[in-house]
Amino acid sequence: MAHPFYDKAGSLISPGDIFDRLPYARIPQPLRVVRKFPGSLPKGVTVRGELREVFEYGRDNIDPPAKFEPPGEDVLANAKMAKAIFLTWGSEVEDDERSGGLQKKEWLIAPVFALSAHKGAEFTDRLTGQRVNLVEAIRDGRSPKYFPLQPLPGDIDPLGYYVDFKRLCSLAATHFVNVPREWKLGGAALNDLYHQLIWFFTRREIFFRPVRCKACGNPVDLGIVFEGQPVEPEEAS
Repeated sequence: MAHPFYDKAGSLISPGDIFDRLPYARIPQPLRVVRKFPGSLPKGVTVRGELREVFEYGRDNIDPPAKFEPPGEDVLANAKMAKAIFLTWGSEVEDDERSGGLQKKEWLIAPVFALSAHKGAEFTDRLTGQRVNLVEAIRDGRSPKYFPLQPLPGDIDPLGYYVDFKRLCSLAATHFVNVPREWKLGGAALNDLYHQLIWFFTRREIFFRPVRCKACGNPVDLGIVFEGQPVEPEEAS
């Protein structure tokens, strides 16, 4: 019997949970530090929200000087919202929840995007020089950067989604409070996700699946030793 790709999310937050909408951020260069405005405004001038001064780090005279040791500085970042898959290990989540002070804890996510956004997109394979359909490449698991997800139960769009490991992000644990999460990856799918995540960090596909020749498609004999390459490392002289 095939394992289901998705299971219903449980009461406890756990790896593989899919959150409906969470922020992920990118800090641009140059780095811009924001500080509370120290002065007062003329009468009749109103500000919606909190008034801040913005300084370019390394160019502007910031007084007192910026310090990035804990607790750090507030900076401007480009933030977007998307579905997200939860990556922090469950025991760490439980420890953080028991200890309290979730605003000081950080959990890891990777954003999730719809494959339909890339429908019709192509790129040139650097090895073969051939044009490759991007959606097909992601769905076939040909890149360590993207983990393919099947359509969620009840979805109309048949293409599904993908996890973007290039945009891994840590968020304050309080971001996850009251955010809907109906589904999580099934056991086999979660295992595949972590395998691909390690492939993304190490590029060592050899650990997780048969390695095939890019030209002919035949399995590569991993026992082959290239000419002149010793089986055991030589001792240092």
